Amino acid sequence: MKSVVRMLGIAAMCLLTLGACKKDKIDYADSDANSTENIGYLSFAEFEATVMEDTENITSTSKTRAEAVDINTFDVKIMNNEGGVITTFKYGERPTTEPLALEAGVYKVVMSSGQMQGAAWESPVYAASKEFTVTRKQTTTVSDIVCKLSNVKVTVGYAADLAAQFDAEYTKMTVELAESGLEYAFNETRAGYFAPVAQENTLKLTFNCRYAGTTKDIIMTNEIKGVRAAQWRKINVVVQHASDGSATIGIVCDTWTYDEEVTFDTSTMMMEVEIPDDTDAPVINWEGHDLTQPFELSDDMFDADGNFTSSINVDVTAKNPLKSLVVKVSSDNSDFITAYEGTMPLEVDLCNTTTSALILNLMGYPTNVSGEKTARIKFAAQAATLKSYEGTYNYEITAVDQNGASATATLVIQHITSLAPRIVWTGYDIDKQQTYVAGMTCDLQITAPMAVADLAVKIISQTLTPEELAGVGLAGEFSLIHDTQYFESLKNLGFPVGDEVQGKTELNLSITSFLGVLNMLGSGDHNFEISVTDTEGNTTTKTVMMHFE
Repeated sequence: MKSVVRMLGIAAMCLLTLGACKKDKIDYADSDANSTENIGYLSFAEFEATVMEDTENITSTSKTRAEAVDINTFDVKIMNNEGGVITTFKYGERPTTEPLALEAGVYKVVMSSGQMQGAAWESPVYAASKEFTVTRKQTTTVSDIVCKLSNVKVTVGYAADLAAQFDAEYTKMTVELAESGLEYAFNETRAGYFAPVAQENTLKLTFNCRYAGTTKDIIMTNEIKGVRAAQWRKINVVVQHASDGSATIGIVCDTWTYDEEVTFDTSTMMMEVEIPDDTDAPVINWEGHDLTQPFELSDDMFDADGNFTSSINVDVTAKNPLKSLVVKVSSDNSDFITAYEGTMPLEVDLCNTTTSALILNLMGYPTNVSGEKTARIKFAAQAATLKSYEGTYNYEITAVDQNGASATATLVIQHITSLAPRIVWTGYDIDKQQTYVAGMTCDLQITAPMAVADLAVKIISQTLTPEELAGVGLAGEFSLIHDTQYFESLKNLGFPVGDEVQGKTELNLSITSFLGVLNMLGSGDHNFEISVTDTEGNTTTKTVMMHFE
């Protein structure tokens, strides 16, 4: 988040001290020259806020989903340098047309979804603040702000093989932070939210359980230190098997302790392994793209501010709840690997990870997929980082459900900075056949750093005859630079020709009008092989594959 804190000079600080004591509300009009001498203006015309939720970022323009955060209900406070509240309003009612008049000085925008409780079920509170300086007779614009989780999220789960051996009525986990606590029943699926009392906090855990068929209660205690706001602590009780075949209760916490060992019935471990039907295996898919083919990341996929303008959403769908969702990252660029490891491990199980929810969100990974049947990984969140390096990046994704059915797929992303020409079909995957629909466009963005020397088009069609092509003044193969006899017909179809192509380093080649002509000819497949050669002899060929119904 961009810093907006500015240091004031001694004279300005004196004015602020005097002014802050005299003013406790906003002036919306200039009553006279003396009262406006030290007045500046605060504009919310570009004020855009987002919420960093557990699963995704919700922008201020998004429709509110069921159970999602409605950012328009957030309270916004304008506070002076002494902590006094100047004015408040709802984010959805923020003044976007008229700036607010304020005395020159340092102020703070504080935004919050509500008041935190000590501990409560499903009660996340999101907040953010930003300082800014109002300068007299000038307008200061409040821009972007990101609201993040202010409390600590805690969930409790049990491994399937352990859960089956507990007496649910006598099994529970109590979690406490300072003077507040929640009791998680054995079948509790809700998340608890705890108000932090310091920068680093301690969760106290008390686990009560009873082995099925017995009457003896077992109590275990532990503490998790270093807990911070905006963290999601996933407490998972598991069976830990020793090399001698014995088993004890454990938890995904290094300092977990217990007062006695519990012996479990391990005879079920010798059962025959059941091979699940392939049709029941999870499915890993990127809609509209073939995961067996590399995805080429190019500079033209980013806007002027460096923002990735597309999406790379890999969806995992399972018939049964997920037990494991592992992402393993590798690359032929060691610098990228070093940078990635500085943020999170190269291999992570998204169903059971200690990586913070904030980091996972920033990297585009889901944070709550254990026991779910669907999951989405938004690799676009890493696009700007990938663009900073050159090479091939492999994301091996393995999904395993609770019945043992599994599937593996690898997303390969390539970012190669090359001087060879590039051909990109705006809005479509040029390497896949597309079916024509009314209003469809075919705009090809061509870049050639060494300048275009020739651009050849070859029409490949089983139904489009040479006679039909001649009827529109064309042939099956032609050059947009050298075959001047076709220039008039090509111009009528919207093609650039001659000097509009030769020597260019960037070029828009649109064959949208030609698609309309082909559509009138009826059903069939028509391919356009586009070859671009630069002045150094480098040639790139791509084929636009169209199906007409």
